Amino acid sequence: MLVLSRQIGQKVMIGKEIELTIVDVRGEKVRLGIQAPSEVPVHRKEVFDAICAENQSAASIQPADVVGAMSPFPRPAESSPQDALFMQAAIEQARLGLSEGGLPIGSVLVRDGQIIGAGHNRRVQHEDPMAHAEIDCLSNAGRQSTYRDTVLYSTLMPCYLCSGAIVQFGIPRVVAGESTNFNGHGSADFLRSKSVELINLHDSQCIEMMRQFIEQHPDLWNEDIGK
Repeated sequence: MLVLSRQIGQKVMIGKEIELTIVDVRGEKVRLGIQAPSEVPVHRKEVFDAICAENQSAASIQPADVVGAMSPFPRPAESSPQDALFMQAAIEQARLGLSEGGLPIGSVLVRDGQIIGAGHNRRVQHEDPMAHAEIDCLSNAGRQSTYRDTVLYSTLMPCYLCSGAIVQFGIPRVVAGESTNFNGHGSADFLRSKSVELINLHDSQCIEMMRQFIEQHPDLWNEDIGK
């Protein structure tokens, strides 16, 4: 292991394209600014380990393990090229919620490649315990004759409240930004048991935004998930 001594504002180069900047030092914590090419994934070590463990677990599944299994899907759910684009729209909603003094959780509803509804967690802003991001998104989308041709995006794995709405309206596909900070307390299994195609993008922006909020506002977060 190479150990370098650096001060705030000083940089470290990894190769020719990755630059680390010491942003702040607070006790035992160090904040790093990272500039890297877009094709280079950047994760916290524990997030990287969790992704690797999940991938390794998936890779270890043998054909005999799934033959005849009672699965609601004929094949594993896969993300589409548009998922990153619409997740970014959900992230912008989350940032809007944060700027209003609320929780940074955003959601968008999509049909035929078009956003038909967008919302964010407004529990604090509206003093409404039901105003989760997905519920706000569905409310803003207005009445729909059907949801069978829609996709719901959320920056965080939906809780049981929002999962219930997803199942109630028959939304067939849900894309979550992450489940590292909150895994839904079993809601993922619930959605899949109801034949909902569930994708987890493990998005680093979603993970870090939620992690920082939970660290800075633990009381608001515990209130949101009913702790």
